Amino acid sequence: MINLNHPIQTHKQMSSVLAIDNNLTEKVRKSPLSYKVEVGLNSLVFVIFLLITLLSLAYLANSNRNATKGYALKTLQLERSNLITKNEIWDMKVAQVQALDHLQSDPKIKKMIAASQPLFVRGDTAIANR
Repeated sequence: MINLNHPIQTHKQMSSVLAIDNNLTEKVRKSPLSYKVEVGLNSLVFVIFLLITLLSLAYLANSNRNATKGYALKTLQLERSNLITKNEIWDMKVAQVQALDHLQSDPKIKKMIAASQPLFVRGDTAIANR
């Protein structure tokens, strides 16, 4: 072993010790550091890719859910408008049947005869008179 504190050491011996020491420190420092950076870079790329994939899937699921709700809403609106149209048709038929012109032209009503002496009944008297 070489003692660096000893003043008699030759310059050649010191340079060889420094060269050995530099070679060891370069190998120890560069190899793990480059390996860590490479692993760190690969991990970073993988994590970013994974996050982008998860966000894309979440966005796709959300847009699919919204499209499905939109389709169901459009179907219900169409059904509602059809029911409103049918209701209006029935209201027109009821109004037509209840119209005075229709009632006067009805054959059953034309067969009726007017009462000659109508008898009005008060609320406190008996309805049947025999």
